[in-house]
Amino acid sequence: MVNEKIRKFWDERAGFGGVSGTNDYLLKNLELDVLRKRIPDKSKILDVGCGNGETLITLVKEKNCSGVGIDFSPKMVELAKGNAVKAGLQENLQFVEGALEQIPGEIGLFDSIITERSLINLDSEEKQYKAFLGIMSHLKTKGRYYMIESCIEGLERTNELRISLGLEAMAPPWHNLFFKEGIVAKWADDKYVLEEVFPFSSTYHFLSRVVYAKIAHDKKEELRYDSDINLVSCKLPPIGNFGPVRLWQWLKRG
Repeated sequence: MVNEKIRKFWDERAGFGGVSGTNDYLLKNLELDVLRKRIPDKSKILDVGCGNGETLITLVKEKNCSGVGIDFSPKMVELAKGNAVKAGLQENLQFVEGALEQIPGEIGLFDSIITERSLINLDSEEKQYKAFLGIMSHLKTKGRYYMIESCIEGLERTNELRISLGLEAMAPPWHNLFFKEGIVAKWADDKYVLEEVFPFSSTYHFLSRVVYAKIAHDKKEELRYDSDINLVSCKLPPIGNFGPVRLWQWLKRG
């Protein structure tokens, strides 16, 4: 059953347009870079929790793909449809309303499926696992699920450094239930293979949430996503295992 409070939150966020998914546009760009490097050209893509459709529209435009986006927020689906029309890609894209853990069966099978911090909006581990199974059931054999989600351990590692510098610990947003690394690892079996866990945003989180946060705190400056340190951090390779956001890459073997 959909958490109506969380759905209302995302309906309201749809009013933010281009930053409706997140105000952290640098993290969003890092996520998009990971996906554009891994998803093959001409793929048929399913975006579960598509939000404003930005990611799917970009992949369809740049990689000659086709796609379907699904979201439980009717306002987000409306926004995504409008963005597809503006991009002139409505013939290659479809956006539909649906619960994350109850994907409509009639949408078919896909070469690639993506989520970007979508399953963490489900309020129990049982719902998250059910959503995972539903997603994998919509993959073609040898298809891949690029699961960009957040884990609590990555946040805790960042908080240890923040606390050592006299900064407050960060908490997950109220509407999110971050994954536990050990729980997700148990989802793997002979059919659903966990190929890689990639903390692609580690350098960005370390420099933005620890180093820059400390500098801004000491100077009593307001934090800005577009600070010089944050911008430079996005050009560096991932180092360490900091921050909650990472990619779990899954293969459907058969």
